[in-house]
Amino acid sequence: MNIRKRWKNRGIMIEEWPGKGEEFRKRWEQVFADAISPQEKQSIYFDQFLWHIFSYEKLPCLEGKEAMRAFREMNRVICYLFYQEREETYMLINAENLRAEGLRNEHDVCVVDPHFTWTHVQTHEDYCGPYFYRKE
Repeated sequence: MNIRKRWKNRGIMIEEWPGKGEEFRKRWEQVFADAISPQEKQSIYFDQFLWHIFSYEKLPCLEGKEAMRAFREMNRVICYLFYQEREETYMLINAENLRAEGLRNEHDVCVVDPHFTWTHVQTHEDYCGPYFYRKE
């Protein structure tokens, strides 16, 4: 079952925004990685994966079950989902039924609230993540 059908079955409305992936990745970097120098980003291979700021412990975050719990507690009436290496971006409406467990088959995907105050990241690695970070 494709991702759109799976979410629709959970009552989540989906609006696809083709070609917006780069824009969302840049905004994510500006908001969440603004305090990390270009040299540090290079040393952690940030250009390969945004989530390296968490796996290399450049930002304090929650990981694993704690991250999943924090994500579940966030207001997800509207949120955005985008990928590290794909250009499709989705606006999810009524996404309260979106669970971290439901993202396990997704690779290198970020979910953010409309104001980019928090992010949940599912990696492609079984031993890394998921990660949750809330900007103070």
